[in-house]
Parts: sequence; structure tokens; C-alpha cells
Amino acid sequence: MGEASKAALQSVCSYVNKVTNEVRGRLEAGKVPSPEQLSNYVKQVVDQLQKLIKGAPRNIQDKMAEPWEGFYDFWRNSSQRPLTAQSFLGILEDLEDAFPMPANGGGDEAPAPRTAAPAPQAKGKGAAAPAGKGAPAAAPTVAASSKGTATGKGAAAAGKGKAEPERMERPARPAAPAAPQAPQASQHLFEKKKHAGGDDGAGMRADAVSFVPNKGVSETPEALPKSRRASAPEMSEASKRMPTYEKKDWIIAGIRHNTVSIISGDTGCGKSTLIPQLVCDAENLVPDDKVVVCTQPRRVAAITLAEYVARDRGQELGDEVGYQIRFINKFCESTRLIYATTAIVLRRLHSEPTLDSIGCLIIDEVHERDVYTDFLLLLLKEAMLNGRMPHLKVVLMSATVKAEDFANYFGQVNGQTALKPVKIPGRMFPVEDFYFEDACEWVGFCPADKGAGKGKGKKGREGRDEGSVEDKVEAVYQAILKVDIPQVRPSNVRCSDYSDKALRACALWRECEVYVDLVEDLVHYFHKTEPKGDGAILIFLPGWGDITKTYIRLYQSGENYKLITLHSLMTPEQQHEAFERPPKGTRKVVLSTNIAEASVTIDDVVYVIDTGVRKERSYDAGTGISSLDAKMVTKANAIQRRGRAGRCQEGLVVHLFPSFKFKDFEQFPIPQMLSSSMEEVVLQSKVIHGGSNSEISSMLTNSMAAPQPKAVDAAVKLLKDMSCLTRSGDLTVLGRAVAAIPVQPNVAKFLLIAAAFRCIKPAACVAAFLSIKSPFQQSVSEQDKNKVTGKDYFNKGFASDHLTMIQAYVEWRREALRGRGDDFCDEQGLSPETLDMAFMMVQQFVSFMVDAGYDGSDVTGEGDLGEVDPVRKASDTDALLKAAMVAGFQPNICVLYRGQRSPYWYLDSNEEVSPFRGSANADYQMSGQDGEEWMVFSDSMKMGRFNSIMDSSLVFSPFVLLFANAVMIDEKKGEIRFDKWYAYIQAGPWIKELLFLRSKVMPQFKEAIESRDLSSFPMELVQRMTDFLKQRPIRLDKIEAANRSIDEEVTGAARKHLSTFEWPEDLGEDEEEEDEQ
Repeated sequence: MGEASKAALQSVCSYVNKVTNEVRGRLEAGKVPSPEQLSNYVKQVVDQLQKLIKGAPRNIQDKMAEPWEGFYDFWRNSSQRPLTAQSFLGILEDLEDAFPMPANGGGDEAPAPRTAAPAPQAKGKGAAAPAGKGAPAAAPTVAASSKGTATGKGAAAAGKGKAEPERMERPARPAAPAAPQAPQASQHLFEKKKHAGGDDGAGMRADAVSFVPNKGVSETPEALPKSRRASAPEMSEASKRMPTYEKKDWIIAGIRHNTVSIISGDTGCGKSTLIPQLVCDAENLVPDDKVVVCTQPRRVAAITLAEYVARDRGQELGDEVGYQIRFINKFCESTRLIYATTAIVLRRLHSEPTLDSIGCLIIDEVHERDVYTDFLLLLLKEAMLNGRMPHLKVVLMSATVKAEDFANYFGQVNGQTALKPVKIPGRMFPVEDFYFEDACEWVGFCPADKGAGKGKGKKGREGRDEGSVEDKVEAVYQAILKVDIPQVRPSNVRCSDYSDKALRACALWRECEVYVDLVEDLVHYFHKTEPKGDGAILIFLPGWGDITKTYIRLYQSGENYKLITLHSLMTPEQQHEAFERPPKGTRKVVLSTNIAEASVTIDDVVYVIDTGVRKERSYDAGTGISSLDAKMVTKANAIQRRGRAGRCQEGLVVHLFPSFKFKDFEQFPIPQMLSSSMEEVVLQSKVIHGGSNSEISSMLTNSMAAPQPKAVDAAVKLLKDMSCLTRSGDLTVLGRAVAAIPVQPNVAKFLLIAAAFRCIKPAACVAAFLSIKSPFQQSVSEQDKNKVTGKDYFNKGFASDHLTMIQAYVEWRREALRGRGDDFCDEQGLSPETLDMAFMMVQQFVSFMVDAGYDGSDVTGEGDLGEVDPVRKASDTDALLKAAMVAGFQPNICVLYRGQRSPYWYLDSNEEVSPFRGSANADYQMSGQDGEEWMVFSDSMKMGRFNSIMDSSLVFSPFVLLFANAVMIDEKKGEIRFDKWYAYIQAGPWIKELLFLRSKVMPQFKEAIESRDLSSFPMELVQRMTDFLKQRPIRLDKIEAANRSIDEEVTGAARKHLSTFEWPEDLGEDEEEEDEQ
């Protein structure tokens, strides 16, 4: 029997044992359920048993159904005749014989003895045996009827003190002597309680009170479960003042009962800091050998929350409370609560498919609906519906969650008796709302009238007459008059207070425009007038470019501001500054992306300036092109931003859009699953879930936001082109290796190939920047506009964005070691946060490859793994690094054709593209002939009319021919076909060398990956390949793109003339599992 089958059978045995002990203990204690209670409970048990044996061999399924015959239809989950508690216990005991516990019990617990000795008193309502290591989910709880007793073998269930009529019983084993009758409870688990006063305010079912200790239950104190572990630290006074603490019993009760619990908490309720603690500290909720993990969509939040909670508990960070983000861990063996990014949990599924080490998984900020969160929810649901992860409790949390949507999504997992979502009120001081018209009135701002033409009106972009500004002013007045917004002043009063200039400003307001001038004026206005007193100012801006512009304007104003930027790239050390109080007499001004909406809370913020604009990346599955678009915020975004004010005193928020526009905004952002490329999701699905492409596609359609089928198809095609999937769509060993590196698939493949080619350090540097962002930015202290800085300064004729970034990194590290790192960044227009993060990632990438056998000369000497040597132009390292790019980033290459002023760049789809205007190759001029020069790129994005190539590097035809997926040469005709390209060639010795290298490079790389030893890639092959790549460019005359690739066209016997390498299907990893680094 395989390991998976053994684990599945172990789960069945453990569950049967657990339910039997639970029922036997209840009956022996005199707690007999009513017929309705018993019926609901049996349905839960049968439902779980069906899940556990789903896909099991027929003999196992028959063995499970046999004891139920004559009493209960197991497969239809319906009763054939009235079933008593004693009959049910008899069935369970037969199942116990059919599915005995292994000798080790599968955990820390052992089956209860079946002797006639008196059974111990149950610990309380819903108490279950603690789950041991790898134990399945606890059995559903059986509640006692108020006056029921069990008197011995074959005793009938009692109702209201009267024995039921004699009916055929399934004999149970001899029971213990009758226990004293349980005291009458005022509320029972399975009974329906009538509403006494409407909704309970917490959004839970009315009978949820029966789960809450000391709420409506009159059992003796000894019978009640302890609510907190004895070793748990005392809850701080600050935590006790949180609204979440007031709901603690409801929260923990719901988590105990439900498999998946949903909690919606308003801003300031303390859910992110307190609920993980409550779960961690609850008695018998999470076994001692498992941890509580709370996921966050951003690394900044994971770190700050872990630090706050550890400090709040009076503990050292990394002791009982820690965090884990990409490349940084802060925890130890005794850690019970870990804050982690969502991607970390997805990576954990590679080595731990059932998350056995996690007892409770709390997924925070689920409303953001990023790809990782939606994908994780899908995998959890699929696993639970198929009987896996029976031990796991899941909690979904958010401030603006559509709770019912998530409750419905997990409805099958929770069953019909699930408790409803918990709603926690917030704790905030009053916050006043103001809008664009108010801001313009305060500071006298009015946008420029762009596009005013001759005549009464002007034509809009769509050709319609938009009318004069004067007409629009009247329309604005009427719109404001009708709008209903949360302000003290009625609309008619507000309208009378606005000047014509403010109304005109609203008429000229444009969607998605960031008014930096107005933002600057508002900061000065709040700083000087202090309408809400002293306090920090938080500004929401859509992206780094707008943050930089605003920072420079405020910096140059000379005011006494403490300016802080807040974004996802901040290191743990840098982000602390945002939460510290400024020196007396200094105003703290925080310029932030949407990261401060929910993931980060700055307690001293009093003023919030919401520009009303956000950046959203979208993906067109039809063209395979991404675009980064500026869009207006959604209503959920605006509400979240408002909630950032008023944490310590009364606050104020000003939204920089007219008040009458708010009603037209979308309610929530589009889930990223609908607007992102799917190759990473598909690849991770192959590794974690397995199955064919159709099965993966079918699984993804069950996510909360099902991706478009053509997006999945496009991802599969790209992964096939990258050799991560076979021609038939199966996972390759390369695909598994790529999925193990926490970066985009093409970047991961590039790293692996660069390691085999012995140039890992410069490749790690490139991969770091591609995973973060470019280190180049506008300098705050830039005075001399004629001074060469940024990318222009570091471009040493490389014709490569990638090598230019390496050069910037190398020079920054040199200055950082001299203690001038920040000054150097300021002088040369570099981002110190990006470089600090890149340094950390370079170390991790290199360390990862060294552990995999890397033996390049750049790591054999002494020195930090993060130090990188400069790459000299036309050197061997230059050639090998670009070779790794071409091999890794395939099919992202474009050919250059000579033009009158600049070359034309064309993809194999015959589509013209252009370099990004900030690229080192934006003004590149060709020196060779058509077909000799190519650009390899890592990403592209739709900007304006053209698809823009973001980061590119110049390579020559030998690179492209060596790493094409398929090549066919006809020397007699002087023709060559490679992938989707067609050209004429001149015969020469290069053809033989090309075909030889193609027959060796990828097979040897496969051997290195399969053996998990990168040093096995032959050095002599590396040198021979380098010599081939550094030759003069090979002429490819009249090169054109074809409609289909040569690999698709050539079939049958003709394929023997095709130079290609097909990666075989991966047959699975070795049994040993590697811990996640």
C-alpha cells in the first residue's frame, strides 16, 4: 500500500475511533440526544465518512457501508427506520472493528477501553479528544437532551423522562453503569432556539450561544472547558479594550464548531492582532504540536503585526510569536503563532500537501482578492471536500468582506449546521468626510482647462459635444445638491458655501488624474490651520512615480515635515520609521500606496488625503499582453482609506474626487484571478494538485473568481514553450524545479540555467530586480539637471537594462561598504529600499543554488554571497549571462530590422513592439544586418499604441539559434527554420557546431536538474558554448515570422531532421522532503 493510501486509511480509522469514543462517552454520562439532534449528528458523521473514503477501493467502501444496512442508507445519507442513539453506537463499534486503529494510534491518543468501568465525565459541551499529530478533524459534537439518561445495554433513548416504545435495536457493547443524570441545560446544541430580540449583533445563528462558555448553560463549573491554556500569557489591557476582545467567546466558539469561520471586523476592532492570539491561547483548540498561521497579502504587514503582537504579549519576537516572508524567517521550534505572506503557505503545500504542521490557518484581508489568496482558498476547499486536511481550522478575516459570499463558497465544507459569520464593530473616533469641492474651496485650487477650443463647446474624445464649462458648472451645482454624503452639513447648505471657482474646479475635474499641486496645498493647509488639531497626515497615491513627485515638492517646500514613504519594498528596519512619533514641532507626512489601506495601521494619523486613484494591472488573455492602468478607487477602497483616520482622536479625510461621483464607483476591485496571467497558478496547480490540463482548468473554474478559459489555455501554451510542461501537458522535472523557486516561472528558469552555466551571482542580481522593481528613480536632491544620473550614468555601453542594473548594484555595494550607501543613492537617483531588498534576495538566490551543488568560481573564495563583481562587456560572463536570459525568458525575444531613424522591433507574432521610454535601449541604433541583432526581454506591457518592452538586452543570432526550441536546417537550399522564424543562411562550420551543442546542452542540463547537482553540468561544455556564442553574428537573410512553429508543422519521419529536445514527464519527487527555507 502506498504512503498516500496508508495516510487515507489512517484518517478513516482515527475518525471512526474519535466519533465512537465521543458517542460512548456521552451516553455513559447520561447525555442522550433527542431524535432530531441525533438525526442531524448522524448526517454530519456520514457526510464526513463519505468524504474520507472518496476514491477508495471498492472493498473499503463496502466495508464502510455494511454495518449501516437495515438501519440507514449510507450512500444516500438518509434513514431507513428510526435510529436510536444505542443503535448508532452499535454501528460505530462495528466500524471500529472493521477499521481498527494502528498500534501507534496515528497520534497521541489511544482508543478508549471498552470495559464496564465508569467513564470519566465529559469536559463540557462540544468537548472532543485533543487531536494528535496528523489526527483528522474532531468528530461533530453530540449534545444531551435535557432529561435523557442511558441505563445500560440496549437502553432506549429517553425523552421527557419517558422510555420510548420498544423497537429493534442494534446491540451495543456492554455499557458502563448508569451515570448520574446530567443537570438540565437551558439551551442545547441541536435544538432550534427562537429569536428573543432579533439579530444578536454578531451575525451568528441564534443557537450559537450554546457553544459559548458561561452563556446560557447551567452545567457545573467542572464540566466547562477551559477557555485559555494555562501557559498562555495574560492578555494586555490594551487588547482587552478592543471590540474583538468583547466578542472573544463568540469567536472561539464559532471556530471550534465550524471548519471554516468567517469574521468581518470594522477598522480599529483589533482582529488582526487579537484573533490569532485568542486562537493560539485557547484550550484544546490547536494541538501543541501544531502552529497557528495568520497570512497577510503583504510582507510589511506580516512583519509589523508579528512585532506588535510579540511586544503586546511581553515576549521576544521569534519566540512564541514570529513571522515568515519570502527569504526572511523569524521563528523557532517553540513558536506557536506565525504571521506569514499568503505565498509562503502556498509554498508549504509543496512539501506538506495536507498542512499537517498547521492547526489553524487564519487568512486575513481576504477582500483584496489577490491571486494567491483566491488560489489558496480554492486549494483548501478542494482538499477539504476530498477528505484531506481534516485536522485544519480555517478562519477568513477582513474589514470589508462580503461575508455571505465566502460563507456560501465554503457551505459544503461547513455543512448545514454551520454558524454564521461573526461581525465585530470597530472602535474609532468620528471622522469627517470631505471631497474635491471642499479641498478646492479651502485652498483656492482649480485645474487647468485643458483642450478648450473655439466656439461654444468642444468635441470629446469620442466625438460628442461635451458643452461649455459654464454649462457644466450648473450641472455640478445640481449634482452636489442631490448627493447624500456622510457630513453634518446638508447638501443645500454645502452648495451655498462653494464659490464659483470651486464649482468650476469640479467641472474641470478629470478621472484618474493625480493633482499633485492640490495635494501639496492640502498638506500645507492642514499643517498650518490644524482643523482637527495636531497629528500625522497620510496621503494615498497610486504609484511610486507619484510618491516621488509629491515627496520632492514637499521636500523642497522647506516646511518642518518628517516625510516618510510607505510601500511594499521597505525593509523591516525602514518601515519602523512610519510608526514612530515625530520629534516635537515636526509634522509627520506619510506618502503611501494602497498598502496602508488595511495591512498597516499608523496610530497617530489624523488627516487622510485620498487622491482617489489606484494602479491596476490587467491581462489580455487573447493577446497575452499586460497593461498597468490608472483607475478610480472602488467604494471599498475609499471606505478603507477613510478608516485610517480617527485612530487616536477625531479625524478628517478628504477624497480628491467630487462627492457626486462616488455613487458611480465600483463596489469592490476586480479579483486579480480575472485580470492576471495564469502561468504561475497553473504551474503551482500541477505541483500541488496534479492532474491533466482539463482537470486543472476544471478545478480553477471552482475558484471564487474563475479565470477565463483562454487565460488558462494561454498559460499552458507558455509553460509548454518554457519546457515546464510536456507536449501533452504533463509536469516536467524542470517545471517542478522552477515551481520550487518563489519568483515568476521565467525568472526561476533563468536562475537555474545561469547556475548550470556558472554565472549565478550576476544572474541573481538580475532576478532580484525583476522580482522587485528597477532600482532607478528620480532623485530628491537632484539640483543639476545637466548631471548624468540613474540609468544613463550606469549604462556603460551594455545595450542592456539587465547589465545596467547589475552595474548600479555593484557600485552601490562598493559605496555601502564605505558607509556612503544612502548618499550615493541620493546622488545617482537610486532607490535604497529596492537595493537593500535586492541585496537580501541575491544572498538567498545564491545560497539556494550553492545548496543545489553550484560550484562556480564566484562563490569559491571568501566574501559575502551578496557581493557581485562587475560584468565586463564582451566577456565570457557577459556571453553566458545573456545565454541564460535567452534560454530562460523564451519565447520573449524580438528581431531588429533596420529603419530610417531607429530599428523596428518585431515579435514572432509579426507584431511591432517598442522599448519602454525609460529603457537603456530606448535609443539603440543597429550596427548589423537584419536578423543578426535581437533583443531578449523579461516582460512587456501595453503602454499607449505599442506593446512596450520593459527590460531588454541585446543578443546576437548565435544565442537565438542555440536556445530555440526547435531548429531545422536545409543546407542544400540554404534555408533555416527555428521556432516561428524563417530565413536564408550561408553554409559553414557553424552549422555542425550548432547542432552538436544543441544535442548536448539541454540533455546535460536535464541531468543536472534530475540529480539535483548543478556542478554536474560539464565545464568543458560551458567553455565550448561560450566560444560559439562569441563568434561573429550569423547572417539570417530575409528573416520573417511564419504562421506556425516548425515544431508544430513537422510530423512523422521528417522529425528526425528536427533539432529539438523534449523534456520527459516528471515522475515525482524522492520521498525525502526538503524543508522550506
